[in-house]
Amino acid sequence: MKGASLAYLTREGFRNIWVNRLLSLATIVVLISCLIIVGSGTLLFLNINSVLDLIEDQNVVMVYIEDSATDAQTDSLKVSLLNMENVEDDIVFVSREEAFERQKEAYGDKAALLDGLSPTILPNAYKVKVADLERFNETVEEIKNLPYVLQIHENSELAGKISSIRDAVTYISLGIVAILFFVSLFIVSNTIRITIFNRRLEISIMKAVGATNAFVRWPFMVEGILLGLFSAVLGLGIQYGIYSLASIWLGNIMSMLGGSVVSFGEHIGLVFGLFAFVGVFIGVFGSIISLNKYLKEHSNVVESSI
Repeated sequence: MKGASLAYLTREGFRNIWVNRLLSLATIVVLISCLIIVGSGTLLFLNINSVLDLIEDQNVVMVYIEDSATDAQTDSLKVSLLNMENVEDDIVFVSREEAFERQKEAYGDKAALLDGLSPTILPNAYKVKVADLERFNETVEEIKNLPYVLQIHENSELAGKISSIRDAVTYISLGIVAILFFVSLFIVSNTIRITIFNRRLEISIMKAVGATNAFVRWPFMVEGILLGLFSAVLGLGIQYGIYSLASIWLGNIMSMLGGSVVSFGEHIGLVFGLFAFVGVFIGVFGSIISLNKYLKEHSNVVESSI
């Protein structure tokens, strides 16, 4: 296809959107509806993931240090922990004095029961966070084998539940998005098919004068790209409005869990990129599917007319 022909067909794609504006509007409405559903599911997933991160941060391993360990040996233990692959860098040292004060605060009105005791009854400790919870038990066993470790306090059951919930949320979200994607593709391709049917005379004339299938397809592909981008931009604005309203209700739930609603602004690039990709892909692929099916169904009619 020559450059001049390509430029002409591209202009035709722009012109056809306006000429067939009602059907173009219908396609945009369908695309925006699908994008809003996909976008809402994505933002809900991000909020659920935020809650899981919050719970995960609270699931720490307390590594208690032997009383006989010197300051140098205590520092050596920290270095060993930092060198472990599945341990995060923000290791916190909890002295026996600090732990004793926290214990007194936990007792509240009954803190007087601890008045006769000394902080020396408690060991020093390191508060450690595990990076990958799926390797939680493996990491705990590695820590137990380190020198100067007195004992470990951990909650492997909670770690396993968080990991299972995260995997389930991920798979369910991907499944829903995939289903909505194919439903959207089906709806849009059928909407575009109506557009193609209304322009069947134009297509027949182009084929009758020797136009190739690629020549016929290009204006429709340009339309698909433009309609997908229009839908992405409009859908982003509508999604922002819907999410702002939903955040009022969602914020109450998140605050009860000790977290906050995920900011739309922080993920606007992700949402727009997703909208643009899905919108353009569905617009272009829907056009190609519908046009190929039409050309295949009407090839005999066109050939006989030639």
